[in-house]
Amino acid sequence: MPVLLSHSPDPFPRVPTTIRLMLAGHTHCGQIRLPFVGALSIYSEHGDRYACGRVDEAGKVLVVGAGLGTSVLPLRFGTPPDLWLVTIGPVHPSPQASSSMSQYR
Repeated sequence: MPVLLSHSPDPFPRVPTTIRLMLAGHTHCGQIRLPFVGALSIYSEHGDRYACGRVDEAGKVLVVGAGLGTSVLPLRFGTPPDLWLVTIGPVHPSPQASSSMSQYR
């Protein structure tokens, strides 16, 4: 399965459906997020649509992480740094895996 790595989540709507997974950052998940207000700024042409986390859309998956650093201001508030561990496997478990899992239900 092809995986697209991109600095920014902005290309996601234009990614062909043959690429089912895209991993991105750039937005820092807002970096400074105030209670009741939200993120002060999200550096994306799509606003907060792809600001952070997992997005399932049009048969594709986008994962946007907050990252470990900062941008512009050396400050984070309301958005802790994060690091994702993405495990890629079959979409549907094999019949053998299903039968062995039924033992534990």
